[in-house]
Amino acid sequence: MEPISLIEVICPTPGSTILVCDVHASESGALSILNDFYEQVKSWPDKSVNWWFIVSTPKYEETSNIRILRYPWIKKGWCYRLLFDFVYLKKIINRIDPQKVFSLQNKGLSCFKGPQYVYLHLPFVLTDHRFSLKKDGKTLWIYQNIISRLIFSSLRKVDYTIVQTAWMKSALKTKANISDDKILILSPDISTNSYWKYKDSIENRKSFFYPATAFTYKNHFTLLKALLYAQDRGLTDYNVTFTIRADENDYTKKLYDFSKKNSLNVDFKGPMRRDEVFKFYSESVLLFPSYVESFGLPLLEAKITGCYIIASDTPFSREILFDYDKASFFDELDYEQMGKEILELQKK
Repeated sequence: MEPISLIEVICPTPGSTILVCDVHASESGALSILNDFYEQVKSWPDKSVNWWFIVSTPKYEETSNIRILRYPWIKKGWCYRLLFDFVYLKKIINRIDPQKVFSLQNKGLSCFKGPQYVYLHLPFVLTDHRFSLKKDGKTLWIYQNIISRLIFSSLRKVDYTIVQTAWMKSALKTKANISDDKILILSPDISTNSYWKYKDSIENRKSFFYPATAFTYKNHFTLLKALLYAQDRGLTDYNVTFTIRADENDYTKKLYDFSKKNSLNVDFKGPMRRDEVFKFYSESVLLFPSYVESFGLPLLEAKITGCYIIASDTPFSREILFDYDKASFFDELDYEQMGKEILELQKK
């Protein structure tokens, strides 16, 4: 069966008005999802459907049937977001009078009583991994222990929740008590002709790549400790590339200091364009120690290019890589096991 798009899931009827709300998205994966959906709407053949996008900082072109409402001030803090949710949003809905709402911000709109579809892409409200206030910070802890309850309550009231993987659907059914028929799985569509195929060589098996943002659950420290373990046992002439900057925050500074202290050959390159990422896949081994993901897009991207992958043994990585013979796995915090997999790869 061919993959179905988000816009086909929402199924806009001719002449209807649909409100798309996503004031969260401003960077990374969330913004990519919003960008992709905007492009789907823009190319949708039925121009009698009227679309209203409510966003914060992204800028999109308006057309004859697409209107954009931007509220960048929402990003100033929680109080501004609450002001928007409880005052502005209700006025917008009363003015637009949509027939359907599509929320890409993990929960429904309480001030709208019609049909609602919600895209849930927050993995840390579903994971069994317990976040620590001290180690992971208050944001992740609050999302897992407080905001998750608000999200689950909201999702029980909407028509459909869209998730990216089977593990998320299973977790949502269990943790939020939502029936199976109200949860839809829609994996990201990354079909593209602009990628290179991996070319195997000794040099490429000593080149490691980890495209990830600077959050503790991305587990960079386990990767660095694994490199140190492998380096102490004979790994030489290798290089590692991160898509984070050394000066990004306290977490990245600690990563950088650990790398320098232990003479690890790590390049904190910072964010990359999509074509650059695929070029790295074709010349590197993907190291993916993250233990919390809604999907784990780099795993699918790397799989398409055919490169070797060393990933944390998690439900999402097993789901994406279940039929891939160039993947190996390690317990998420076991740096020795990861280091052994790195060394074993050099023997192939």
